[in-house]
Amino acid sequence: MDRKLIKDTSFLVIDFETITPKGISPEPIELGVLRINGTQIDKKAAVNYLIKPPKGLHLTNFDTDQTGIRESDLSDKPTAEKVISILNNACKRTKYIFIAQNAKYEANILSKYTGNNESIKATPIIDTILLAKNVFPELDSYKLDILAKNMNINIPTGRHRALEDCFLTAEVFIGLLERKKEIIYIDNLLKIAQIQPSYQKPEQMKLFDFPR
Repeated sequence: MDRKLIKDTSFLVIDFETITPKGISPEPIELGVLRINGTQIDKKAAVNYLIKPPKGLHLTNFDTDQTGIRESDLSDKPTAEKVISILNNACKRTKYIFIAQNAKYEANILSKYTGNNESIKATPIIDTILLAKNVFPELDSYKLDILAKNMNINIPTGRHRALEDCFLTAEVFIGLLERKKEIIYIDNLLKIAQIQPSYQKPEQMKLFDFPR
């Protein structure tokens, strides 16, 4: 069976902005989604969703200072359940691979809302930190800004907004692949940089039928 090439694969870069209420796990207030076709960023397939937090949870001054998002911006926005169901429908139509910086954080957010979202459960997720550790084993830190600066990638003025962070993560991902040209097959990439979230089980991954 032919092995699937990265250049023939569709990826979705995802990024959540969250609030972190004391005593409970983070809750999303924004989701950015950006498609990459092979190693080409599809700027027309970029979308950003503001998310209304659960009742009783509020943004702090720090949240607003970092993101520019105010509570009034979220009052009429859809819930996380609705937004993540939209993401699930996208994954139902097309077999994607997720990409995220520090993907465990994004996966932890998704884990609270996967429920019956079987297409999300079946979608592999790649961590750019794991990929970067393979490409640049000598670095002391693998934060997104540091990776970008190491590859002479400009930091967007809207840093810490979900979609802007998706674009930056996409550029870092592509830059890492350019520096590791021998990674041309999806199975190689997954071996190096895939995480396995708590909501994924080995039998679920069979639903994502990429040739090996």
